This record gives sequence, C-alpha cells and structure tokens, in this order.
Amino acid sequence: MINTSERHFFFENEGESLLGVVHVPQRQRIGALVLLHGWAGYRIGAHRMLVKLARAAAQQGFVTMRFDFRGRGDSGGDAGATTLSTMISDTVQAASVLTDEYQVAKVGLVGDCSGSEVAIGAGPLIAAADSMVLWSAPTVGADRSAARQAKRADVLRQYIRKMFRAETWGKLLGGRLRLDMIRQAMKRGGAGAGEETAPIDRQVDWRGRFREFAGERLFIYGGSDPGATSAQQHYERLSAEAGRAFNCHVVAGANHAFYSLAWEREVIETTLDWLAQRYQWDEQSDDL
Repeated sequence: MINTSERHFFFENEGESLLGVVHVPQRQRIGALVLLHGWAGYRIGAHRMLVKLARAAAQQGFVTMRFDFRGRGDSGGDAGATTLSTMISDTVQAASVLTDEYQVAKVGLVGDCSGSEVAIGAGPLIAAADSMVLWSAPTVGADRSAARQAKRADVLRQYIRKMFRAETWGKLLGGRLRLDMIRQAMKRGGAGAGEETAPIDRQVDWRGRFREFAGERLFIYGGSDPGATSAQQHYERLSAEAGRAFNCHVVAGANHAFYSLAWEREVIETTLDWLAQRYQWDEQSDDL
C-alpha cells in the first residue's frame, strides 16, 4: 500500500473561488489526473464514483485533483450562469494549479458525461494534457437528435414500468407525484437544464478541438446506455478524421451512470489500467 493524503483547498478563476480536493501519493507517477464531474453534479461524482476513482488512483501513484466547477458544489458563482465554456475555463485553471504545485510533467483528464465534453474542449488548451478518459461522453459538434430520441424513449419506458407499481399510484393519489419533473425529463431526454443552450458554447469549434488534441483518448460506455451507440459511431468517425485510434470499452449491461458496484468497479479499473500504461513511475519520487 502507498501512503496517501487528501487536502481540500480553494483556488481562483475569473473572480470566483473554486473548491478543489487533491489526493497525493507518497510515491508518484510522471502524470497527474484532473477529474471532471457532470453537468448537474459536483466533485464527488454520481454515487461517489469520482471519490472512489481518486483514492484508487492515488494508491496507484497518481496525484489526482477533483473540484467543483463554478456554480456547483462549494465553489462560488451563479449556478444559472454556468456553461460548458465556463467549465472549460475552470478546467484549464485547475490543471495549471495542479502542475504548478506538484511539478508533474503530464496531465490526464477524466470526464464524466458533460465532464467529457469539457475535457474535449479543454484538452488542446492545456499544454501538459496528453490523455483523456471519457465516461458516457455525449456527442459534441454534431446533431444530437438521434441520441435525444433514444433517451426520451428510454425515459418513457421507465415511466411506463413505474405506472404498474403500487408506490407510484400512492404518490399520485397523495399529490406527491412530481408531474412537472416528469414532463421536463420527457422534454429534455435526460439532459440538464441549460446544457448545450448557451450561445457561447455554440461558438466553440468542438470538432476542431477534438482534432487539435494530440494525445490519446479512451471512451467508456454502458452497454445499456440509450445514447451510447450514436455517440460511439460519432467519435469513431471523428477519430478517423483526426488520424487517431478509437479506443473504446463497453461495460456490458451498464446504464449511463454505471449504477452498480460491479459496473463502477469495471469502469475504475479499466480507467486506471489504461492510464497506468501511459504514465510510468517518477524515479525521483520517494519509494517508502
């Protein structure tokens, strides 16, 4: 076992204070990791998956940072003003803070859902970044109508199944069923409120950012994620256009958020196995 430590701290970006957590192993690899949560989440990730990844990564020698984007978690900023572009800016600053303080040569970005979009947008802007692991990455720089349709159909199937449950009727008769939330879920197909709609985000050349990144990427999808097939096809095409390998791992039977202990374990192990092959041990670090 490698001795590790965790430290909470604040750093500044564009006038806002952002909360970060850094996990530091006593013996280190040459690369560090920056973890990027999804649109509606914060630094712990869905079912604490980013916490689990960060601690496992530190055990394998990775200095690892996870943080709250502005307007999320314990970071400052207006939640309604958050955009993918502000999240990209926060990521660039977080990577700069990490590399400056810990003197690491390389940085790997790990993004979850919208955090994957952020990684794609931020990657070419971070000089030290040379790898990405993208969990359940939505399509960027392309028409999402097929993915939205698939997600709406999946949401509809879920609600139809719930109609046959006694607790659903109990909530309806008791006035506790949130019909407004059901309507929103059907309309958005699982997308977060405000996601993709900011004019500044539509100005980003997403396909150009994808091509500009010179490093490698690993995509991880759940086999039962309704948007996974169209996303994989999209990124396979983009990878071919960029002259890069399309590395993809599918977790059989898993949903979009990998909601099972076995699924999340497979995602974390696959992520770290791939990254460990890319980042060797730093011979100058202590081996105690």
